[in-house]
Amino acid sequence: MRGKLFYFSRFFVRLFIGHWTADVPARKKPAVYVCSHNNLLGPLAAMCWLPVDARPWTLHVFMERKVCEKQYREYTFSKRFGMPGALAAAAAWAAAGYVSALMRSMSAIPVYRGSVRIGATFKETVEALQAGESVLIFPDVDYTDDSGGIGEVYDGFLLLERFWRKKSEEPLDFVPLRLDAAARHMTEGRTVRFDRKAEWKTEMNRVRESLRAEINRGEQTQLRAEG
Repeated sequence: MRGKLFYFSRFFVRLFIGHWTADVPARKKPAVYVCSHNNLLGPLAAMCWLPVDARPWTLHVFMERKVCEKQYREYTFSKRFGMPGALAAAAAWAAAGYVSALMRSMSAIPVYRGSVRIGATFKETVEALQAGESVLIFPDVDYTDDSGGIGEVYDGFLLLERFWRKKSEEPLDFVPLRLDAAARHMTEGRTVRFDRKAEWKTEMNRVRESLRAEINRGEQTQLRAEG
């Protein structure tokens, strides 16, 4: 359930990034949408223009105000944007309150990467899927890459299938989303599912690479057209 702050913020972000179109049809059952981060463009475009309500996976640091403020102060504004200490601290204080509230307003699911609390992430995600809610994940290792495609990914999110198979006889639908920044267009790629009769490790590799190939297919087509 999205809150007022989400819709208020979305109005202004839409003005900032412009109108996008999306070839992403409605589904009868929930899915896990997978998209490239593309240096924040992916989350902005998807949350603003994806015609499907989907709860995004978000690093837990952005959902807890004090932790969020520390992240912004010690990395984002200081190291990434090069702000001096006092200015970085002031900007971090101002941004953390808004960002953490916005994450809650968009019903984001906190991701506790590298922590024993990651189990809570999978539990909440499976409960959302059971309730008919789709999920949106940006698994890029290098989230600052703005090349348009997707490179190395964290594949831990694929473990959702292991949790899901305890709840459903049908495999999860993992749906890749391709971004075309120049055309401001989002396209759904071929759905990828696990073969539950196959060996897990082999399937995990196959599903991961299939999703990457589908996401990158749009980028490769664009490069050929420009060439």
